[in-house]
This record gives sequence, C-alpha cells and structure tokens, in this order.
Amino acid sequence: MRRALLWLGVLLCGIGVAAILASAVMSYAGLNPSYNLGDPAKFEFVLVPIWQVGLVIAAIGGVCLLASRAMKSSA
Repeated sequence: MRRALLWLGVLLCGIGVAAILASAVMSYAGLNPSYNLGDPAKFEFVLVPIWQVGLVIAAIGGVCLLASRAMKSSA
C-alpha cells in the first residue's frame, strides 16, 4: 500500500505541475485556458482555469505522498 500511495502521489503531482505549466505557457501565448463545468446547451458557463485544476490535482498527490510517508514511519 505504501508503494502504491507513493507512485500515485508522484504521478498526480507530476500531472498537476504539468497542467499548471501548460496553463502558464498558454496564458503567455495569449490564450485563456479554462474548463467549462456548466451546461452549454442551457447557456450555463462556469469556467474554471486550468491552473486551478492542476493545483487541486497536485494537492491530492501531495496528500498521497504524505500518507505514504506516514505509513512508512508507523510500520
């Protein structure tokens, strides 16, 4: 379980950092990187910036890494 949490944490942190960097590059290029959480058929637009999505993914990865370290020290 510790190894799985470690790999999952590293993978999620990597994906989160990649999303944040991609958002920064796209913003530098003049694009507005965002994800629509609304329903376009009803003209509901809830736009969430990609860097916020990446930050949440990286935070979940960080929690997995901390949990793997806590399991390692208690075992």
